[in-house]
Amino acid sequence: MANEGERGGGPRSPVGRVLGKAATGTINLAVAGSAAVGAAALHSWPVLALGGVAYAALVAWDMVSPRFWKQALAAPPAALPDPDELLDHATRDAVRAILSARKELEAVLEETSDEVKGHLGQTLSSITELEQRSARLIARAEELARYLGKVSADPVRQEIARLDEKARSARDPAARREYESARKVREEQLKALDDIAGARERVVANLSRIVATLEGLPAKIVRMRALDAQAMDQLSGSMHDELEHMNVELKAFEETLTTLGEMASA
Repeated sequence: MANEGERGGGPRSPVGRVLGKAATGTINLAVAGSAAVGAAALHSWPVLALGGVAYAALVAWDMVSPRFWKQALAAPPAALPDPDELLDHATRDAVRAILSARKELEAVLEETSDEVKGHLGQTLSSITELEQRSARLIARAEELARYLGKVSADPVRQEIARLDEKARSARDPAARREYESARKVREEQLKALDDIAGARERVVANLSRIVATLEGLPAKIVRMRALDAQAMDQLSGSMHDELEHMNVELKAFEETLTTLGEMASA
């Protein structure tokens, strides 16, 4: 059986993605289109052939350009929700802070030389991954908050106390066992609610960590501008390692949330 990358609907390889970007580039298509129009107007096959050679050369130039590869393979910016549409106030605050940090980072990068940016390739890729993870955490936090807004643990606690009293006062052994079984079910329900509330708190805490990290990046990049090439390499490597470590931890955390997310959606 063909794997996902081999099926028609699966993701293309990096080479295929870069080639597709190069083949459909605005300038490249403009050259090919101009050649075709000129050839048709002049009824000249040589003009068409010359345009084809120029188009192929432009595509080939893009294919050997490291900068074009980086741009072609770059992940799209994370799609964050409109904070005004979010129910959970902590999630709203996190989205606003991330959007503000992204805007400041873009402004700093706009003023940063290509030389310095050349040392930030892996770091910027890790930032994009971090933002994408934050978008998923924001969606999960909102999902958990909406569920918790519809339920309350207090009635469950009261029911546990009532069933416990019934079990202790029951004279019939079979009835006592039934009350005890019902109490255990309610205790499991209460534990599930507590787990969901705890998960929501951990999501918000992780979002706070992401915000702090993103807000600290512009200052680090500005500091890089004053360093020599070796020092820039060391600092950018440290930044990349820090972001990668965070992404690995967040990936593991996201996996632990899967079951709770399904529970809250039920």
